Amino acid sequence: MASSIRIKNICELLIISGGKNDTRKKISCITIGHREAEEQFSSDIHLDAFIILLVLSGKGRAAINYKTYNIQANTLLLLTSAHLFHFYDCSDDFQCQCLFVSKVFTDEMDSTDMIYRRTKYGVRLYNEPVIPLEHPHAVLLAERLDSVNKNIDRTEHFYHKEVILNRLFALYLDLSDILERTNLPHTDGCLTRYESVIKSFIELLATHYREEHKVDYYAARLNLSAHHLTQIVKLVTGQSVSDFIFEMLFSEARNLLTHSKLSVQEIAATLNFSDQSSFGKFFKRKAGISPVDFRKDMKREEIAYSGSLLSYK
Repeated sequence: MASSIRIKNICELLIISGGKNDTRKKISCITIGHREAEEQFSSDIHLDAFIILLVLSGKGRAAINYKTYNIQANTLLLLTSAHLFHFYDCSDDFQCQCLFVSKVFTDEMDSTDMIYRRTKYGVRLYNEPVIPLEHPHAVLLAERLDSVNKNIDRTEHFYHKEVILNRLFALYLDLSDILERTNLPHTDGCLTRYESVIKSFIELLATHYREEHKVDYYAARLNLSAHHLTQIVKLVTGQSVSDFIFEMLFSEARNLLTHSKLSVQEIAATLNFSDQSSFGKFFKRKAGISPVDFRKDMKREEIAYSGSLLSYK
């Protein structure tokens, strides 16, 4: 039986704690060890983000779009919202530097987004997203990631966002330069038919899930019958098309209930449910509690967490 797929916004990752720094809900850079890798990334996860993972030490395995890769120090992983991934068999000394840049942030990046697109290198890096680096290149990227991380916390800066973008420019330019100099894994230049369908489906879903909840819509956009799309997605991922749609909606519903001031009725409308009642039934089936109770629980947890931080200080 296939493991369940978790679809999350980066602010839902427990390893990301921004406190009052709302920017970390859109972009965050952290270093994780084997424990965090096992706790947060032990089953297939989809993040609506561009992700750079740089292995600093140790070794392990990464499953990306159902292919397995051995990873070790100086290994770079470049992932997009079209990738599903998880870690396993990580050694005790495993450490990985992680940059998560949400779609919300990349949509605001203007010319930086153009550099981001260049670093993807199209089909080749979608199909083979794991790249072994020479040690000096890994050291340079680690320094660039550290710089991004430090500037995310400079919230007092009058040009906070611009400073972050400046550091991202430097990171992406160095990344592009390294990729130009690296012998990327050879591919035949094209995805298999099924890989292409999965990639296009996930990208469509990330764009339209709030408005479009039916399999027929995605099938039509991909010039497939609903039955054929369902077969392909089920064969490759072990999940149904509806599983993906509903998990994406559930993830965004949790995000809006936790981080927005929208009423439950407004959230229902935002996610294109016919009314508040149908949204409430959907949410309770997934969460086991009503949207109102979920929001209350999140508020209580936030207050408790803030209190623990004050006690720690």
